[in-house]
Amino acid sequence: MLRSSDFGGRPSPVKSPKRLTPGLEKNLAAYVATAGAAGIGLLGAAQRAEARIIYTPTNTTITQGLTPIDLNNDGIVDFNLSKSSLEHSYALSVRPAVIGQGNGIRLNGNYPAAGFFGVPVGPGEPFQDGYGFMADQGGYHSSVWFTGPWANAVNKYLGFKFKINGQTHYGWARLTVQGLYGGQPLMTGYAYETVPNKSIKDGAVGPEHAESATTHAALLERESSGARAPRLGMLARGADAVAIWRREDEMLS
Repeated sequence: MLRSSDFGGRPSPVKSPKRLTPGLEKNLAAYVATAGAAGIGLLGAAQRAEARIIYTPTNTTITQGLTPIDLNNDGIVDFNLSKSSLEHSYALSVRPAVIGQGNGIRLNGNYPAAGFFGVPVGPGEPFQDGYGFMADQGGYHSSVWFTGPWANAVNKYLGFKFKINGQTHYGWARLTVQGLYGGQPLMTGYAYETVPNKSIKDGAVGPEHAESATTHAALLERESSGARAPRLGMLARGADAVAIWRREDEMLS
């Protein structure tokens, strides 16, 4: 065991801490502040990176009764599509699953808007918290009709605002409505923006589904150019849909 006598009889000196010079203290404080700000910035960037569009592809036939839409797939129905039988016709409508909780349907005038690919859904637009008439098709004696803003709609978009944990989010659902009387509307996908109060564009699906969005845009472009309309089942297919459609067109031309 070492003793003080081993060092010439004097106890080992204890060094007192030296105070930093004012200039060094200032530089160190600046460094800590900069590092802290950088850390906060990285945290914010990580949080922003987590923000994304959640897209759910589907191929849902809208039959008589209620067809639920759960935009964020949390097990809570946000909206219901309703196909109902009237005396001489069938009607298609949409409404929030629960009225009075801030969920709404984007409007064009007094009716649910049949939006186009790329149109934004977000703050500042008119929304309705209640029943929204979409289409009615029927016949009586020699009269037949198919009316409403969604009659004969192909790949059009319902726009929504809805609440998650008390905060407003925006989303869309894509539908084709080519018949109600002897035909069935089809919902081929829906999506929502995870950032509260941030707009989402009709048809936006996020980077992980970018290929399907490109395919859908190509189908719409061919439709608008006067090409033969695709079969409903093809609208829900992946990237091979355009190639198949083109081959069929070539065979028929």
